[in-house]
Amino acid sequence: MIGGALPLMRLNIAMSDAQAGWIIGTAFALPYGVTALALAAILRGRRASLWWLVAGLVLWTAASLATGTAHSIGALTLARAALGVGQAMFVPVAISWLIDDTSPKDRARALSLFTSGSTIGRSVALLTVGALLSVLAMVARGGDGASGNGSTDWRWLYAITALPNLLTLPFLVRVGLRPPRSESATGTISDMPPCSEAVQIDWVTLALFFAVAIMPVLVIQAIGGWLPSLFVRDRGLTPAHAAMLLGAVTLVAAPAGQITGGWLMTRYTAWHDRIPVIVLAGLAATLLPLAAVIWAPGLGGAIAGVAIANISLGIASFAGLFGVQMLTPQSHRVTVNAVFLALVTLIGVGVGPLLTGVLATSHAGAIEDTSLGVALFLTAAIACGLCAIAVGGVDRRYRLALR
Repeated sequence: MIGGALPLMRLNIAMSDAQAGWIIGTAFALPYGVTALALAAILRGRRASLWWLVAGLVLWTAASLATGTAHSIGALTLARAALGVGQAMFVPVAISWLIDDTSPKDRARALSLFTSGSTIGRSVALLTVGALLSVLAMVARGGDGASGNGSTDWRWLYAITALPNLLTLPFLVRVGLRPPRSESATGTISDMPPCSEAVQIDWVTLALFFAVAIMPVLVIQAIGGWLPSLFVRDRGLTPAHAAMLLGAVTLVAAPAGQITGGWLMTRYTAWHDRIPVIVLAGLAATLLPLAAVIWAPGLGGAIAGVAIANISLGIASFAGLFGVQMLTPQSHRVTVNAVFLALVTLIGVGVGPLLTGVLATSHAGAIEDTSLGVALFLTAAIACGLCAIAVGGVDRRYRLALR
Protein backbone atom coordinates (compact mmCIF):
# COMPACT_ATOMS: atom_id res chain seq x y z
CA MET A 1 0.00 0.00 0.00
CA ILE A 2 2.53 2.60 1.10
CA GLY A 3 4.92 1.60 -1.68
CA GLY A 4 2.37 2.53 -4.34
CA ALA A 5 1.50 5.84 -2.71
CA LEU A 6 5.08 6.78 -1.83
CA PRO A 7 5.95 8.75 -5.01
CA LEU A 8 3.03 11.12 -4.37
CA MET A 9 3.58 11.24 -0.61
CA ARG A 10 7.09 12.52 -1.26
CA LEU A 11 5.67 15.47 -3.20
CA ASN A 12 3.97 16.65 0.01
CA ILE A 13 6.43 15.42 2.63
CA ALA A 14 10.08 15.91 1.69
CA MET A 15 12.27 12.88 2.42
CA SER A 16 15.46 11.28 1.14
CA ASP A 17 15.59 7.67 -0.06
CA ALA A 18 17.01 6.67 3.32
CA GLN A 19 14.16 8.44 5.15
CA ALA A 20 11.63 6.84 2.82
CA GLY A 21 13.14 3.45 3.63
CA TRP A 22 12.69 4.25 7.33
CA ILE A 23 9.01 5.08 6.83
CA ILE A 24 8.31 2.03 4.65
CA GLY A 25 10.07 -0.42 6.91
CA THR A 26 11.76 0.43 10.19
CA ALA A 27 9.15 2.82 11.63
CA PHE A 28 6.62 -0.01 11.26
CA ALA A 29 8.91 -2.92 12.08
CA LEU A 30 10.33 -1.85 15.44
CA PRO A 31 6.94 -1.44 17.19
CA TYR A 32 5.68 -4.61 15.48
CA GLY A 33 8.64 -6.59 16.76
CA VAL A 34 8.40 -5.30 20.32
CA THR A 35 4.64 -5.95 20.43
CA ALA A 36 4.95 -9.45 18.99
CA LEU A 37 7.65 -10.35 21.51
CA ALA A 38 5.47 -9.01 24.34
CA LEU A 39 2.58 -11.09 22.98
CA ALA A 40 4.82 -14.17 22.98
CA ALA A 41 5.62 -13.61 26.66
CA ILE A 42 2.03 -12.89 27.70
CA LEU A 43 0.54 -15.87 25.85
CA ARG A 44 3.34 -18.34 26.54
CA GLY A 45 1.76 -21.79 26.41
CA ARG A 46 -1.75 -20.35 26.00
CA ARG A 47 -4.26 -20.20 23.16
CA ALA A 48 -5.23 -16.58 22.55
CA SER A 49 -8.83 -15.42 22.46
CA LEU A 50 -10.33 -13.71 19.42
CA TRP A 51 -10.36 -10.42 21.30
CA TRP A 52 -6.69 -10.05 20.45
CA LEU A 53 -7.75 -10.03 16.80
CA VAL A 54 -10.45 -7.44 17.45
CA ALA A 55 -8.13 -5.10 19.37
CA GLY A 56 -5.43 -5.46 16.74
CA LEU A 57 -7.82 -4.70 13.90
CA VAL A 58 -9.18 -1.59 15.66
CA LEU A 59 -5.69 -0.17 16.14
CA TRP A 60 -4.69 -1.19 12.60
CA THR A 61 -7.66 0.74 11.18
CA ALA A 62 -7.04 3.83 13.30
CA ALA A 63 -3.38 3.89 12.25
CA SER A 64 -4.32 3.67 8.57
CA LEU A 65 -6.59 6.68 8.95
CA ALA A 66 -3.88 8.59 10.83
CA THR A 67 -1.39 7.95 8.02
CA GLY A 68 -3.62 9.87 5.64
CA THR A 69 -3.58 12.94 7.90
CA ALA A 70 0.20 13.06 8.43
CA HIS A 71 2.09 16.19 7.33
CA SER A 72 5.61 15.39 8.54
CA ILE A 73 8.12 12.58 8.91
CA GLY A 74 7.39 12.54 12.64
CA ALA A 75 3.64 12.13 12.16
CA LEU A 76 4.18 9.42 9.56
CA THR A 77 6.52 7.62 11.95
CA LEU A 78 3.90 7.63 14.72
CA ALA A 79 1.17 6.39 12.39
CA ARG A 80 3.38 3.61 11.02
CA ALA A 81 4.34 2.65 14.58
CA ALA A 82 0.68 2.30 15.58
CA LEU A 83 0.08 0.21 12.46
CA GLY A 84 2.91 -2.09 13.52
CA VAL A 85 1.43 -2.57 16.98
CA GLY A 86 -2.02 -3.34 15.57
CA GLN A 87 -0.82 -5.87 13.03
CA ALA A 88 1.43 -7.54 15.62
CA MET A 89 -1.64 -8.16 17.78
CA PHE A 90 -3.50 -9.66 14.81
CA VAL A 91 -1.24 -11.78 12.58
CA PRO A 92 0.49 -14.21 15.01
CA VAL A 93 -2.80 -15.07 16.68
CA ALA A 94 -4.54 -15.58 13.32
CA ILE A 95 -1.84 -17.99 12.10
CA SER A 96 -1.88 -19.95 15.36
CA TRP A 97 -5.66 -20.34 15.24
CA LEU A 98 -5.44 -21.53 11.65
CA ILE A 99 -2.76 -24.16 12.33
CA ASP A 100 -4.32 -25.42 15.57
CA ASP A 101 -7.75 -25.88 13.98
CA THR A 102 -6.47 -27.72 10.86
CA SER A 103 -5.57 -31.40 10.60
CA PRO A 104 -1.83 -32.10 10.10
CA LYS A 105 -2.28 -33.39 6.55
CA ASP A 106 -4.12 -30.22 5.51
CA ARG A 107 -1.89 -27.66 7.22
CA ALA A 108 0.37 -26.91 4.25
CA ARG A 109 -2.64 -26.30 2.01
CA ALA A 110 -4.45 -24.20 4.62
CA LEU A 111 -1.38 -22.12 5.39
CA SER A 112 -0.70 -21.53 1.70
CA LEU A 113 -4.28 -20.29 1.25
CA PHE A 114 -3.82 -17.95 4.21
CA THR A 115 -0.53 -16.54 2.94
CA SER A 116 -1.80 -16.31 -0.63
CA GLY A 117 -4.79 -14.38 0.71
CA SER A 118 -2.35 -11.99 2.34
CA THR A 119 -0.47 -11.48 -0.93
CA ILE A 120 -3.75 -11.02 -2.79
CA GLY A 121 -4.67 -8.35 -0.27
CA ARG A 122 -1.41 -6.49 -0.87
CA SER A 123 -1.83 -6.80 -4.63
CA VAL A 124 -5.41 -5.57 -4.55
CA ALA A 125 -4.26 -2.68 -2.36
CA LEU A 126 -1.66 -1.74 -4.96
CA LEU A 127 -4.24 -1.98 -7.74
CA THR A 128 -6.64 0.08 -5.66
CA VAL A 129 -3.96 2.71 -5.13
CA GLY A 130 -3.48 3.06 -8.87
CA ALA A 131 -7.18 3.11 -9.68
CA LEU A 132 -8.07 5.55 -6.91
CA LEU A 133 -5.20 7.86 -7.78
CA SER A 134 -6.50 8.00 -11.35
CA VAL A 135 -10.10 8.60 -10.29
CA LEU A 136 -9.27 11.13 -7.59
CA ALA A 137 -6.94 13.03 -9.90
CA MET A 138 -9.65 13.24 -12.57
CA VAL A 139 -12.20 14.45 -10.02
CA ALA A 140 -9.75 17.07 -8.73
CA ARG A 141 -9.17 18.31 -12.30
CA GLY A 142 -12.85 18.45 -13.15
CA GLY A 143 -12.68 15.20 -15.09
CA ASP A 144 -10.53 16.43 -17.98
CA GLY A 145 -7.52 14.30 -16.97
CA ALA A 146 -5.16 16.74 -18.60
CA SER A 147 -3.33 18.47 -15.81
CA GLY A 148 -2.16 18.19 -12.25
CA ASN A 149 -0.25 15.47 -10.51
CA GLY A 150 -2.73 14.47 -7.80
CA SER A 151 -0.11 15.09 -5.14
CA THR A 152 -2.67 15.24 -2.31
CA ASP A 153 -4.91 12.43 -3.54
CA TRP A 154 -2.91 9.84 -1.61
CA ARG A 155 -4.47 11.07 1.65
CA TRP A 156 -7.85 9.73 0.63
CA LEU A 157 -6.38 6.31 -0.09
CA TYR A 158 -5.81 5.52 3.56
CA ALA A 159 -9.42 6.31 4.43
CA ILE A 160 -10.84 4.30 1.54
CA THR A 161 -8.59 1.27 2.04
CA ALA A 162 -9.52 1.13 5.75
CA LEU A 163 -13.08 0.16 4.79
CA PRO A 164 -12.42 -3.64 4.57
CA ASN A 165 -11.20 -3.59 8.18
CA LEU A 166 -14.35 -1.79 9.28
CA LEU A 167 -16.45 -4.43 7.53
CA THR A 168 -14.50 -7.26 9.17
CA LEU A 169 -14.76 -5.93 12.72
CA PRO A 170 -18.46 -6.79 13.34
CA PHE A 171 -17.84 -10.39 12.26
CA LEU A 172 -14.91 -10.80 14.66
CA VAL A 173 -16.86 -9.20 17.52
CA ARG A 174 -19.79 -11.55 16.91
CA VAL A 175 -17.52 -14.60 16.91
CA GLY A 176 -15.65 -13.37 19.98
CA LEU A 177 -18.90 -13.01 21.94
CA ARG A 178 -19.69 -16.69 21.49
CA PRO A 179 -18.77 -18.78 24.56
CA PRO A 180 -15.63 -20.84 23.80
CA ARG A 181 -16.35 -24.55 23.53
CA SER A 182 -13.83 -25.40 26.26
CA GLU A 183 -15.31 -22.98 28.81
CA SER A 184 -18.40 -23.14 31.01
CA ALA A 185 -21.75 -21.63 30.17
CA THR A 186 -20.85 -18.39 31.91
CA GLY A 187 -19.64 -17.03 28.58
CA THR A 188 -16.58 -15.38 30.07
CA ILE A 189 -14.06 -14.57 27.40
CA SER A 190 -10.45 -15.20 28.39
CA ASP A 191 -7.36 -16.93 27.15
CA MET A 192 -7.61 -20.70 27.33
CA PRO A 193 -5.76 -22.53 30.10
CA PRO A 194 -2.06 -23.09 29.64
CA CYS A 195 -1.15 -26.03 27.41
CA SER A 196 1.23 -28.74 28.47
CA GLU A 197 4.79 -27.54 29.00
CA ALA A 198 6.23 -31.06 28.67
CA VAL A 199 7.38 -30.59 25.09
CA GLN A 200 10.64 -28.67 24.87
CA ILE A 201 11.58 -26.29 22.08
CA ASP A 202 14.94 -26.55 20.34
CA TRP A 203 15.55 -22.80 20.26
CA VAL A 204 19.00 -23.13 18.70
CA THR A 205 17.62 -24.93 15.65
CA LEU A 206 14.69 -22.54 15.50
CA ALA A 207 16.96 -19.50 15.66
CA LEU A 208 19.15 -20.80 12.84
CA PHE A 209 16.10 -21.64 10.75
CA PHE A 210 14.60 -18.21 11.46
CA ALA A 211 17.70 -16.73 9.81
CA VAL A 212 16.96 -18.82 6.71
CA ALA A 213 13.23 -18.06 6.58
CA ILE A 214 13.59 -14.31 7.14
CA MET A 215 15.77 -13.64 4.09
CA PRO A 216 13.04 -14.11 1.41
CA VAL A 217 10.80 -11.76 3.39
CA LEU A 218 13.57 -9.15 3.50
CA VAL A 219 13.74 -9.22 -0.31
CA ILE A 220 9.93 -9.21 -0.67
CA GLN A 221 9.66 -6.13 1.52
CA ALA A 222 12.47 -4.32 -0.27
CA ILE A 223 10.92 -5.04 -3.67
CA GLY A 224 7.38 -4.28 -2.54
CA GLY A 225 8.38 -1.01 -0.95
CA TRP A 226 10.55 0.31 -3.76
CA LEU A 227 9.34 -1.25 -7.01
CA PRO A 228 6.62 1.36 -7.70
CA SER A 229 9.19 4.13 -7.19
CA LEU A 230 11.63 2.29 -9.47
CA PHE A 231 9.05 2.10 -12.27
CA VAL A 232 8.20 5.78 -11.82
CA ARG A 233 11.83 6.89 -11.65
CA ASP A 234 13.51 4.60 -14.18
CA ARG A 235 10.66 3.51 -16.48
CA GLY A 236 8.89 6.87 -16.70
CA LEU A 237 5.46 5.66 -15.56
CA THR A 238 3.03 7.77 -13.58
CA PRO A 239 2.44 6.68 -9.96
CA ALA A 240 -1.09 5.53 -10.84
CA HIS A 241 0.08 3.54 -13.88
CA ALA A 242 2.95 1.95 -11.95
CA ALA A 243 0.68 0.95 -9.06
CA MET A 244 -1.99 -0.59 -11.30
CA LEU A 245 0.51 -2.43 -13.50
CA LEU A 246 2.52 -3.87 -10.62
CA GLY A 247 -0.62 -4.63 -8.65
CA ALA A 248 -2.09 -6.61 -11.55
CA VAL A 249 1.10 -8.66 -12.02
CA THR A 250 1.52 -9.30 -8.31
CA LEU A 251 -2.14 -10.22 -7.92
CA VAL A 252 -1.53 -13.27 -10.12
CA ALA A 253 2.12 -14.13 -9.50
CA ALA A 254 2.49 -13.75 -5.71
CA PRO A 255 -0.45 -16.00 -4.73
CA ALA A 256 0.67 -18.47 -7.42
CA GLY A 257 4.01 -18.77 -5.63
CA GLN A 258 2.40 -19.30 -2.23
CA ILE A 259 -0.09 -21.86 -3.55
CA THR A 260 2.66 -23.66 -5.46
CA GLY A 261 4.68 -23.85 -2.25
CA GLY A 262 1.70 -25.31 -0.41
CA TRP A 263 1.07 -27.84 -3.18
CA LEU A 264 4.71 -28.93 -3.18
CA MET A 265 4.77 -29.42 0.59
CA THR A 266 1.48 -31.37 0.46
CA ARG A 267 2.39 -33.49 -2.56
CA TYR A 268 6.02 -34.22 -1.72
CA THR A 269 6.14 -34.86 2.02
CA ALA A 270 9.63 -36.36 1.65
CA TRP A 271 10.84 -32.82 0.93
CA HIS A 272 9.88 -31.61 4.40
CA ASP A 273 13.33 -32.33 5.82
CA ARG A 274 14.99 -30.30 3.03
CA ILE A 275 13.01 -27.11 3.57
CA PRO A 276 16.09 -24.96 4.36
CA VAL A 277 17.57 -25.85 0.97
CA ILE A 278 14.23 -25.17 -0.76
CA VAL A 279 14.09 -21.70 0.80
CA LEU A 280 17.61 -20.92 -0.42
CA ALA A 281 16.89 -22.25 -3.92
CA GLY A 282 13.76 -20.11 -4.24
CA LEU A 283 15.60 -17.03 -3.03
CA ALA A 284 18.58 -17.56 -5.35
CA ALA A 285 16.21 -18.07 -8.29
CA THR A 286 15.02 -14.49 -7.76
CA LEU A 287 18.29 -12.85 -8.77
CA LEU A 288 17.99 -13.37 -12.53
CA PRO A 289 14.40 -12.09 -12.91
CA LEU A 290 15.23 -9.20 -10.58
CA ALA A 291 18.09 -8.28 -12.91
CA ALA A 292 15.57 -8.25 -15.76
CA VAL A 293 13.29 -5.95 -13.75
CA ILE A 294 16.13 -3.48 -13.33
CA TRP A 295 18.09 -3.69 -16.58
CA ALA A 296 15.80 -5.16 -19.27
CA PRO A 297 15.57 -2.60 -22.11
CA GLY A 298 11.80 -2.91 -22.52
CA LEU A 299 8.88 -2.70 -20.13
CA GLY A 300 7.71 -6.20 -21.12
CA GLY A 301 10.94 -7.80 -19.93
CA ALA A 302 10.73 -5.92 -16.65
CA ILE A 303 7.14 -7.06 -16.07
CA ALA A 304 8.08 -10.68 -16.83
CA GLY A 305 10.87 -10.35 -14.28
CA VAL A 306 8.42 -9.05 -11.67
CA ALA A 307 6.14 -12.05 -12.24
CA ILE A 308 8.90 -14.67 -12.02
CA ALA A 309 10.49 -13.02 -8.98
CA ASN A 310 7.12 -13.00 -7.19
CA ILE A 311 6.60 -16.70 -7.87
CA SER A 312 10.04 -17.77 -6.66
CA LEU A 313 9.86 -15.54 -3.59
CA GLY A 314 6.36 -16.85 -2.84
CA ILE A 315 7.63 -20.44 -2.81
CA ALA A 316 10.63 -19.53 -0.67
CA SER A 317 8.70 -17.48 1.89
CA PHE A 318 5.95 -20.08 2.22
CA ALA A 319 8.51 -22.86 2.73
CA GLY A 320 10.10 -20.80 5.48
CA LEU A 321 6.84 -20.22 7.34
CA PHE A 322 5.80 -23.86 6.94
CA GLY A 323 9.18 -25.01 8.22
CA VAL A 324 8.65 -23.01 11.41
CA GLN A 325 5.34 -24.80 11.99
CA MET A 326 7.05 -28.17 11.41
CA LEU A 327 9.58 -27.40 14.14
CA THR A 328 7.05 -26.09 16.68
CA PRO A 329 5.01 -28.19 19.15
CA GLN A 330 1.36 -27.18 19.39
CA SER A 331 1.61 -26.03 23.00
CA HIS A 332 4.13 -23.34 22.02
CA ARG A 333 2.74 -22.31 18.63
CA VAL A 334 1.51 -18.84 19.60
CA THR A 335 4.80 -18.09 21.32
CA VAL A 336 7.02 -19.32 18.50
CA ASN A 337 4.93 -17.68 15.77
CA ALA A 338 4.97 -14.39 17.66
CA VAL A 339 8.75 -14.52 18.09
CA PHE A 340 9.24 -15.51 14.45
CA LEU A 341 6.96 -12.79 13.11
CA ALA A 342 8.62 -10.25 15.40
CA LEU A 343 12.01 -11.14 13.95
CA VAL A 344 10.61 -11.30 10.40
CA THR A 345 9.26 -7.80 10.81
CA LEU A 346 12.26 -6.34 12.63
CA ILE A 347 14.72 -7.73 10.10
CA GLY A 348 12.70 -8.34 6.94
CA VAL A 349 10.44 -5.30 7.03
CA GLY A 350 12.69 -3.10 9.15
CA VAL A 351 15.96 -3.71 7.33
CA GLY A 352 14.96 -4.57 3.74
CA PRO A 353 13.48 -1.24 2.57
CA LEU A 354 15.86 0.77 4.77
CA LEU A 355 18.95 -1.03 3.43
CA THR A 356 17.78 -0.43 -0.14
CA GLY A 357 17.20 3.26 0.57
CA VAL A 358 20.61 3.67 2.19
CA LEU A 359 22.35 1.86 -0.68
CA ALA A 360 20.46 3.97 -3.23
CA THR A 361 21.44 7.17 -1.45
CA SER A 362 25.09 6.13 -1.23
CA HIS A 363 25.24 5.21 -4.94
CA ALA A 364 23.27 8.17 -6.28
CA GLY A 365 26.32 10.30 -6.99
CA ALA A 366 28.12 7.62 -9.01
CA ILE A 367 25.28 6.02 -10.95
CA GLU A 368 22.40 8.42 -10.55
CA ASP A 369 20.04 7.01 -13.17
CA THR A 370 20.10 3.42 -11.86
CA SER A 371 20.97 3.86 -8.18
CA LEU A 372 17.65 2.48 -6.92
CA GLY A 373 17.77 -0.58 -9.18
CA VAL A 374 21.35 -1.34 -8.21
CA ALA A 375 20.41 -0.98 -4.54
CA LEU A 376 17.54 -3.46 -4.93
CA PHE A 377 19.78 -6.02 -6.60
CA LEU A 378 22.49 -5.60 -3.96
CA THR A 379 19.90 -6.08 -1.22
CA ALA A 380 18.75 -9.36 -2.80
CA ALA A 381 22.34 -10.55 -3.29
CA ILE A 382 23.22 -9.82 0.34
CA ALA A 383 20.11 -11.71 1.48
CA CYS A 384 21.09 -14.72 -0.64
CA GLY A 385 24.56 -14.79 0.85
CA LEU A 386 23.28 -14.60 4.43
CA CYS A 387 20.67 -17.28 3.70
CA ALA A 388 23.34 -19.62 2.31
CA ILE A 389 25.43 -19.21 5.47
CA ALA A 390 22.39 -19.94 7.66
CA VAL A 391 21.45 -23.02 5.61
CA GLY A 392 24.95 -24.37 6.11
CA GLY A 393 24.48 -24.09 9.86
CA VAL A 394 20.93 -25.44 10.19
CA ASP A 395 20.40 -28.05 7.46
CA ARG A 396 21.58 -31.08 9.45
CA ARG A 397 20.03 -29.87 12.72
CA TYR A 398 16.71 -29.32 10.95
CA ARG A 399 16.61 -32.89 9.61
CA LEU A 400 17.44 -34.31 13.04
CA ALA A 401 14.74 -32.18 14.71
CA LEU A 402 12.02 -33.67 12.49
CA ARG A 403 12.90 -37.27 13.37
